[in-house]
Formats: sequence, structure tokens, C-alpha cells
Amino acid sequence: MFSATPHYVCRGECKGESDTAGTCQAGDCSKHGEPLQECNCADGKHGQEMKGQLPPEERAVE
Repeated sequence: MFSATPHYVCRGECKGESDTAGTCQAGDCSKHGEPLQECNCADGKHGQEMKGQLPPEERAVE
């Protein structure tokens, strides 16, 4: 179960997640060293459906 507490995510291919602000630490990620983005999602998807980052079968149907 996810809660809507602030957490931080990498928008690169590693999809890293942290409880604290910082930078991507994955050496093989294109966003390595870049700041993680704050997220307050409650579903664990980190707003990906809005960014088109989920595969079509996982996207919400309106």
C-alpha cells in the first residue's frame, strides 16, 4: 500500500526512488547525478501515466 508522503524519483531508465532528496546514484542511468524529482503519488506510479511512461496495457482507460 502506498501513501501520499513525499518521496523522490529518478525520471531516467533506472526509475530509482528515495525517501530523501538527492541525485540519481545509478552509474548506468542517463540521469546519473541529476536531481531526483519530488513526487506525492499515492499509487506508486509516480505520475507515469501522465508522462506516458507506462506501457499501454497499464495505462488508465477513461
